[in-house]
Amino acid sequence: MKRTLSPILILIAILCSFPIEAAGPHGNQSGWVIDDSGNILLTDAVADRLAQSGAGWVRINFRLGPYTSDTAQFYSSYDTVVNRLRSRGLQIVGLMSNESWPGSQSDWQANNWENTGQDGYNNYIDQYGYAFARMAAHWQNSIKNWEIWNEPNCWSTNPSPGVFLGCSYIYPSNFAAMLTHCHSQVHYYNNIPVQIISGGLFGHDIGGFNSGSAGADYLNNTYNVGINNTGKFAWTMATYGSYPLDAAGQHIYINQGGAVSTSWFGTYLDYVHNVLKTWEGAATAKKTWLTEFGWTTAQVSETTQANNLNSAYNVLKGKSYLLSGMWFQNDDNPPGGAYYGLFRPDTTKKPSWTKFNTQTTYQGKKSDGTTVTAILNYYNSHGGMTSNGSPYDNGGTAWAHYWDYGYVQDHDGGSIGRCAIFDTGHRVAQGFWTVYLQGNHARLKFPTSEEYVFGGGTRQDFQGGYMTWDAANGVRVF
Repeated sequence: MKRTLSPILILIAILCSFPIEAAGPHGNQSGWVIDDSGNILLTDAVADRLAQSGAGWVRINFRLGPYTSDTAQFYSSYDTVVNRLRSRGLQIVGLMSNESWPGSQSDWQANNWENTGQDGYNNYIDQYGYAFARMAAHWQNSIKNWEIWNEPNCWSTNPSPGVFLGCSYIYPSNFAAMLTHCHSQVHYYNNIPVQIISGGLFGHDIGGFNSGSAGADYLNNTYNVGINNTGKFAWTMATYGSYPLDAAGQHIYINQGGAVSTSWFGTYLDYVHNVLKTWEGAATAKKTWLTEFGWTTAQVSETTQANNLNSAYNVLKGKSYLLSGMWFQNDDNPPGGAYYGLFRPDTTKKPSWTKFNTQTTYQGKKSDGTTVTAILNYYNSHGGMTSNGSPYDNGGTAWAHYWDYGYVQDHDGGSIGRCAIFDTGHRVAQGFWTVYLQGNHARLKFPTSEEYVFGGGTRQDFQGGYMTWDAANGVRVF
């Protein structure tokens, strides 16, 4: 007999998923998730607001806080945070920043090629990379994307030619060594299935609008010194056939006192992507994560903040190389003097919340804003974001898109794993989804049923045939 949800269970599923109003490839963040005393700041209430905002992704800075290293208590505390977010279907970008391993700027800048002629590798980077591998292994089933370092090009003083201090600045030669160490640790020495995002490049307009202010020149220098001076990038390419980053990270904070220039916002994105094209080839598959951008209502009105957010996301829609745009941040932080939030200190919503929610709502939507009702209804009645996760680009955009026989939308991050929802009102998931993509789409066409009990296993019917699974034979196509 075909397994179906009863009307009562469908109603419960709808009600349980109702507060999670939006989901898509874009994200949000909550600032510190653990304070310097070890208190967990990302509570259930904060996680609920993140999910309800429309975020499909949340970025977490795995800062040590009160811990001297990645101790058992460190993992236990962050397990609570990670599980809290994942239980709501939210996916996580992990950040290994300068706060993730003990050391000073002089430690991580040691042996830089720019001032000492050495290869950029040092004891801090050595231990940082091993700690990263341990963290990536620990959360490999929950966190698939890790950003290495935060704003590596950010400095506050330039006391002498070629010397940069302050913020989180690390010389390009050190950064090349760091990326090489981290990349090889997870991809080759330990075979951990995660992606490396090169740390979010600080983009600003303090000295005017140009590729240097966008962070693109720094990324270009990292490639150049890693290939032509220290040999770190060259070694990775020669040994493993790839340079040691899977995507570029970027931050954009321009026009902080008024309306955003959409032209310059888009140009900053292009500047960084063009560096990837220069060194990786014009057809590179490596894309960009915009892991921070925002405007504070300490400097602009709430209306301007909302309009800038809306304008920025409209720019992102036209960038096919952009994987995700992650707003900074969800809640205002009065103690830190930061008012970038979608929520005010009393947790009431700013106008920017509505704009964010609208811009990040992808489930069931086509790129023109119209809805594929069958996909949306299935999403809402079968667990929402908790079960299905968020729409993502699996080659046909994250929107509901036409694929030979009708509309389909790819999803990931929910309890069901990677799957797709079709306009026939059914989902293909897990082992069936894997086999479906292995050359069986044209034969089977679209699903006409859910999985149901069949013999000693399960079966799912399609317009052009069916698939079965049992323990003895695995998945078979008929």
